Amino acid sequence: MIQPLNAPPLLDLDALTENEVITRTAGLLDGCPEITNYQGFLDAVLDRQRINPPILGNLAALPHARTPLVKEIVFVAARCSAPVAFGPELKPVRLVFLFGVPPHRISEYLAATAALVRRLREPAFIEKLLTVETAAEFSDLLK
Repeated sequence: MIQPLNAPPLLDLDALTENEVITRTAGLLDGCPEITNYQGFLDAVLDRQRINPPILGNLAALPHARTPLVKEIVFVAARCSAPVAFGPELKPVRLVFLFGVPPHRISEYLAATAALVRRLREPAFIEKLLTVETAAEFSDLLK
C-alpha cells in the first residue's frame, strides 16, 4: 500500500521552477500537526533536493526530507500542468510526491516509496495520474 495523503493533491499546478513546485507542494502541509517546524521542514526538503534530487524519470519526482521536525510520515502530491525542469540534468517532471520522514519511521517510508515507485513504472498508471480530473480520483489511484 502507498502511504495515505495528508492533504488533497494539488492538481494542475502552474509553476516555472523546481523550487516553486516543491514549495507549493510542501505548502499543503503548512499547519500539519505532524510537523513541528514547517519552515525548517521545507528548508530540509529543499536542501535535500539540491544535494541529490530524487527524480525517477517517467515525469515523476520524490522530494523528501528525513528530519526530527516531522513526528510521523507525511505525504502530499501535486500534478503540474506542464513539465518543469528538475535537477542538474533538467529532467521534465509533472508528478511530485513529497514526503517528510521522522528518523524512527525510515523503514515504513522505504516500503511506501517502493510501492509507489513500482506503480510509477507502469505507463498506464502514469497516464491515469496525468488525466484524472479530480483530486479524489487522483487520491484513489494512490490507495
